[in-house]
Amino acid sequence: MSEPDLEKALLLRARKSRESSAFSALVVMHQGALRGFLFRLCGNYHKADDLAQETFITAYEKLSSFKGHGSFAGWLFKIAFNCFLQHERRAAREQKINTEYAQYILIEADKYESLTGDQMDLEKAINRLNSAEAAAITLCHSYGFSHTEVADILNSPLGTVKSNIKRGKEKLKQLLAANPTDSEIQTDHKSFNVNQEYQVQAVQKEQVS
Repeated sequence: MSEPDLEKALLLRARKSRESSAFSALVVMHQGALRGFLFRLCGNYHKADDLAQETFITAYEKLSSFKGHGSFAGWLFKIAFNCFLQHERRAAREQKINTEYAQYILIEADKYESLTGDQMDLEKAINRLNSAEAAAITLCHSYGFSHTEVADILNSPLGTVKSNIKRGKEKLKQLLAANPTDSEIQTDHKSFNVNQEYQVQAVQKEQVS
């Protein structure tokens, strides 16, 4: 059986019967070329392997959408390129956040020297949150982004962002309760306040969508 005929047979079995062994055979047929393509785009073997794996997982999940218009290889490469673009957007977004936060720290660095014990307690408490909670709370209450904007920045569902903010505030309240201070986390009013000059300003009116 020629390779094109074998590919058609494997595709039929993978699509109609959802045979994982048939799809695995298709992966073997195309993984070398796909990884080479992705390596050419990103210049990193490990990243290319990760993107290739993401591509094949996506292809398997969307296999029923392949109608046979054009080649299966072309369809795979389109998915691979979209995976690459999504990765690049995520990386650029993360870099932007890191850069902006670094600039913010530099601007505010002199204020750290005059932080009160209460404020230091709050900073330490924030550092004990997981990255998703800390990022969501910081973007929303320090930078003033709406929940919808935070969801877009973090590439997370809106409900997840809201849950992370709520859960993060609850954790902060518990952490600070062990060392009562003038700082306060008011979950009922969705405010996040710190006394004196160094403040994480409350978002008085958040956009909800």
